[in-house]
Amino acid sequence: MSSQPEERPVRIGVIGCSEGTHGKVWAEMLAAPGGERFGMIPARVWDADPAAAKVVADATGAVRVGKSEDLADEVDGVLITELLPGRYLELSRPFLEAGMRVFYNRPFAGSVADAREILRIAGEHGAKVYSASALYHTNAGEVARQKLPGLRPVRLFNMTGASDHLGFYLPHCIAALVSVLGIGVAKVQALSLTPRPDAPQHAQAPVVVYVEYGPDAPIGPARGVIEMIGPDASWYAFVLKLFGAAAEGDEVRFEVSYDQLLLTMARFFRTGEEPVPHEVLLEKTAIYYAALLSAREGGRPVDPGDL
Repeated sequence: MSSQPEERPVRIGVIGCSEGTHGKVWAEMLAAPGGERFGMIPARVWDADPAAAKVVADATGAVRVGKSEDLADEVDGVLITELLPGRYLELSRPFLEAGMRVFYNRPFAGSVADAREILRIAGEHGAKVYSASALYHTNAGEVARQKLPGLRPVRLFNMTGASDHLGFYLPHCIAALVSVLGIGVAKVQALSLTPRPDAPQHAQAPVVVYVEYGPDAPIGPARGVIEMIGPDASWYAFVLKLFGAAAEGDEVRFEVSYDQLLLTMARFFRTGEEPVPHEVLLEKTAIYYAALLSAREGGRPVDPGDL
């Protein structure tokens, strides 16, 4: 009796291979011993810096292409992983218009308007999109969701994360919070969020952002803060504490691992089933840009739904 042939690995194209990009990190993980467990292989790579793309191609065996749109050939989907999201819409447009499957690094887009346009184009051409922080897919988050009924109504929360890098780590904190409490945020207010003049992606001091859910949110009118530890700190973790009207929740310490994200990504590319609803993609993006807008406007409260 012959055994069934193994399912072939998903072939992915990677845009964004420079040092520090998730594209570089993930491509090298997938090509390393043990990476076969994720069921994906980096097949084609591109970066605005050809030398950066060559480094990843040489390390993984992927083909380096001369133009970003050339990644579409002979792949099952594309990762958009440049360090910053300002060009995500521009870079992904050819793949969306071709009806492909596209994963976007966090945050999902360079603005809420760009996020809406990505989803519009995808809908028009039958493309599938997915974006998530690794902190959105965790065992700790799943356990915390299961325990929510014992805390309801949730009154207060505190979500604390690492670093001073707003573009990299504020989306992680938002993803972890939303993975447990869901969407429905009605107010975001930057209480302490001052970018460095010489490096605006970095905060000058610890970050504190007030977040309030609306009365119609599934979690109810919970409120609390998202915090980032700030510059010159070696502490690295993502921790959520919840308080209900009659009880406090266990401290939720989110594991920091790419495993669940990469496994979910492989299923997305293989099946086309979108792991994160569009309304969640939009709200996570809107919370992030609402915090930055509030900071620019002196701490003015911002409704993410207005962006």
